[in-house]
Amino acid sequence: MAGSLFIIVVAMIVQLAIIFLTVGYNSLARSFPFLHEISFYFRYLVAYPVFFLVLFSGGYITASISEKRVLLHCGLVGLITVGISMISALDYMTMTVTGIAILLLAVLAIMAGGLYWQKNTRV
Repeated sequence: MAGSLFIIVVAMIVQLAIIFLTVGYNSLARSFPFLHEISFYFRYLVAYPVFFLVLFSGGYITASISEKRVLLHCGLVGLITVGISMISALDYMTMTVTGIAILLLAVLAIMAGGLYWQKNTRV
């Protein structure tokens, strides 16, 4: 539960920060039109890496709390958080191949956080 709550809360805070950045970016783009051409890259260079870092951290926290069956717990946290995200997104969007890839990478990022914890705590 702690890993899932961490991911959900921090992801919502990050989304709020990204909304503020996007509003500022769009305001700036009115004065500098070339910014509209590169706005697509903002998502891939800033938003997704931060998103995956949050997921990795959630996996790390999950592993540090569970200590045993780390991959099982991280996998469950991944399925819970990705499931919640997918259900809320499917209310107004359709699933694409890119969306499926992002969801799979999200679960893998959480499990990678757990594996990283496991690797660093073994003596």
